[in-house]
Amino acid sequence: MTPQARGAGAVLAAAALFGTSATSLQLLAPGAPGPSVAAMRLLVGAAGLVAFIAWRGRWAELPPLWRRPAVWVMGAAVAGYQALFFMGTARAGVAVGTLISLAVAPFLAGVLGWLLREGAPGWVWALSTVVAVVGVGLLVSGNLSAGEPIGMAYAAGAGACYAVYTVIGVRLAREGRAASAVLAASFSIAALMLLPAALTSGWWLSASGVVAVLWLGLVTTTGAYLLFGIGLTVLQPGHIATLNLFEPAVATVLGVLVLGESLGVVGWIGCLLVLGAIALLGVAENRRPVRQGSVA
Repeated sequence: MTPQARGAGAVLAAAALFGTSATSLQLLAPGAPGPSVAAMRLLVGAAGLVAFIAWRGRWAELPPLWRRPAVWVMGAAVAGYQALFFMGTARAGVAVGTLISLAVAPFLAGVLGWLLREGAPGWVWALSTVVAVVGVGLLVSGNLSAGEPIGMAYAAGAGACYAVYTVIGVRLAREGRAASAVLAASFSIAALMLLPAALTSGWWLSASGVVAVLWLGLVTTTGAYLLFGIGLTVLQPGHIATLNLFEPAVATVLGVLVLGESLGVVGWIGCLLVLGAIALLGVAENRRPVRQGSVA
């Protein structure tokens, strides 16, 4: 297996964990406000990432990163994504909010990465992204009754933030920075930015709230982003964003099976298109020459 294929597999595994976020929140703390959820998730998740860096004996890499403006921009994008994502899913529904937040990300990440000379995404990426976004569109069309315009706008803003922090993360990793250190530095900044929001609600003081925070923080943030970081070192930004469209497929299936959200035949066709596009891109990644940075 090539490094690219391993990176693609790691991103898909991360996307599967990401896909459980909104559903787990709806089950454990359905009334929790989005900004506060994002803040608590980042506080725990960033602490986990920093602990991982300390365990690996690479604490000294963090202060230089904290002094870089690009890392602060990345941190602001992380904070924006987390807050807008949960605000979007709260108002537009888990399936629709997740789908829209990631539908715009591949195009924006691919174009921004190309502008920053991280490599042209290529025709296979373009084809797979178009197919995936068509699939996302079908999924959304099957769930429009669950959505509303403001929530959809929040979700679209989350997708734009996702594209920004993915592209910056790839660039920093390609400079030889450890991906886990880049993520720990940027996520700790994001946690600091959202810290006031954590204190606006006490939803996390209940037993179910504690479980939700631990799951969202340690599993869908610390664990998932360590996997995500493997992809940062070997994949192009647009490719990472397209592979991450596996997240809405997982979120949609969980929304239907666990939360009872509706999804018709057209929606299931859309889900299959997303999976097919991801498979196409995964095959292409297995054959592409690699530009590698530091993983650990």
